[in-house]
Amino acid sequence: MSSFFDSPEFHGMAADGSISHDPGMGDRMMRELAPYLKAEGVDIDDPNADFTEAEFHVAMEKAQGEYKRRLFTPVGAHRGLALGKLRSFALAFAEGDIKRAEAVVASLPSDPEDFNPSVAQVTGAAMGLVDEWFTDETYGPKLGGVMAPKWSAKKSRAVARDILALAHKGRVVDSLDRLITSNSGLPVLEGSMLAVAAAVVRLTRRDKVSAEEVFDELMPLDGYPEPVAGTYSPTDRVIQDDREVQDGPAAEQELPEWLGGSNAADNAAGAGADPQGIDERMDEVEKTVYEMPLYQRFRDWLAETYDDVDEDSEVFDIAHLLFCIAVSSRADIDEPEGIDDLLDVLESFAVDGQEDAEKADGESPSTVIFLDSLEALDNYLRFRADTDETPERWNAARVRAEAASMRTDPLPSALMAAIEANALSEEQLAQPMPQNRLVAGITGILAWIGDSRPLTGTGRVKRADIAEAAGKFGIDAVGVASNARYEDGVNYARSADEVPVLEAMWAVMQSAEITEITGTKIRPGSAADEWKKGEVSADTALPVIGAFIHERLLDVVNLVPGDDYAAPAIMIAQRLIEILTPDSAPERPELDLGEVRSERLSKLLADELQELTELGLLTADGATLSVEPVYRRIVAGAALMLLSGPRE
Repeated sequence: MSSFFDSPEFHGMAADGSISHDPGMGDRMMRELAPYLKAEGVDIDDPNADFTEAEFHVAMEKAQGEYKRRLFTPVGAHRGLALGKLRSFALAFAEGDIKRAEAVVASLPSDPEDFNPSVAQVTGAAMGLVDEWFTDETYGPKLGGVMAPKWSAKKSRAVARDILALAHKGRVVDSLDRLITSNSGLPVLEGSMLAVAAAVVRLTRRDKVSAEEVFDELMPLDGYPEPVAGTYSPTDRVIQDDREVQDGPAAEQELPEWLGGSNAADNAAGAGADPQGIDERMDEVEKTVYEMPLYQRFRDWLAETYDDVDEDSEVFDIAHLLFCIAVSSRADIDEPEGIDDLLDVLESFAVDGQEDAEKADGESPSTVIFLDSLEALDNYLRFRADTDETPERWNAARVRAEAASMRTDPLPSALMAAIEANALSEEQLAQPMPQNRLVAGITGILAWIGDSRPLTGTGRVKRADIAEAAGKFGIDAVGVASNARYEDGVNYARSADEVPVLEAMWAVMQSAEITEITGTKIRPGSAADEWKKGEVSADTALPVIGAFIHERLLDVVNLVPGDDYAAPAIMIAQRLIEILTPDSAPERPELDLGEVRSERLSKLLADELQELTELGLLTADGATLSVEPVYRRIVAGAALMLLSGPRE
């Protein structure tokens, strides 16, 4: 029987460039695709088949999608084989045997075999597992803030980060095409296996059980048939066998023992455990650093920036440490792109520190190196932004460095996971925002303003107008000349800044360009029209509400006595993550606020949470607070912003 490739229709398409035919791969692939094409109404083996070029392309797209889905969805014996490979990989990881884990990856063939699953099958099985686990009501909360574990291939680790972020939304499998297109096959395979291993390790530590117990509960092998020789027909490759080295020099280099790197033991063994060899390496790196003109310029900048330092100051010590790590790992930090290589090295210290902290009390040397290096890196990036002709390149690198520091700290990491897990879809963002007092208040304020309205000389609501303006947000307030007080639920205020909700929203509406103040008048801003309609989308309203929450949290910090910003901010963020994800919140940090400050903070925060509840942003069930799904992302975001530091 003649095939579609023998037909005039095919030759016509080929002649005008619509399609091309590779006699080797094409025929083989078309044989595999033929059943899927036929299911779409295109029979390529029927010379009398009647279909247009457009119909062929539509059918081909659907057939390729179904074909790929089948390749990445192992069934029967191969499902059991794929789970077995993932169990072996995760167990090796849990036991710290990275070489054994690498051997599991290397054992996977490109095409499935009778007794061995393919790269695609293991990838698909892993993706399906993490989607399932991270969205499960029981396991999902325990997996908040899981980090991508250490791995020799930087690109694979980056994919693991991407997969872990997508897993909280159950979108890993749906993102397969994008991940493959952006990264190729091997990084996606390793990234998905790393995500499974990271989740298993987290659950073993969280539940204090063995890895085998986690396997038996979440990925049991019972019920899968035994593979039989000669029963499996291999398919063509979809994922290429791209097992070449993926990464640049920074990811390939092992850090020397004198820096406390995670590969110190291997280095020592490789050098014959010769301390003299380590000393020589240390001397070589330090000599290189001292001779670097960039290092000398950085030291000069530090001396000018920090007036009260001398040669023995810690600021110079940690700068020296940072450059030694950069030289040892061969990260080219003379260019912004090299900062990503350096961050990947530094993050390995943070992971080491987390693992050490789970095994023993106290701060590990790896954690100290990580924190000191991040502080030095922040100074270095400010130095480059101050002295470079294109400072924006270095400012962007500084943002990436700040994000790296948050990924490795339990509290910011948990907040970032909450942000990722609660992202709204485009359809949800386009929906009208549920009515609450803030949304209604903005609409009311705009109607009250009209074309313009006079203000005080400081740009605030006049005392005589406080009652009406505050009332738009459901606040009972009255402007008085003296004797400010709260009485019978009424706020008697001498000026608008003594009405917290009104004061915060006044600032937020200006920053969101809903209103603008010129001289002593307030007018509708460029973004006012959508709010005037009385029904705004969630996409428009949520950033404004999130900014309001941040303003109120910042006000709580500022009202706590003392100059220490960090401790109150951390305690507030900790309380919010406990409300957002009570089952997966990190342990409370030990902070010495002092009895007076601690009591003051507790009172202020309790009042603020009560206020947010009254405004409809939190929900109270007795003493238990929760956050409605639509607001979870912005509450987590406001807490994360609070941790980023005081407003400059």
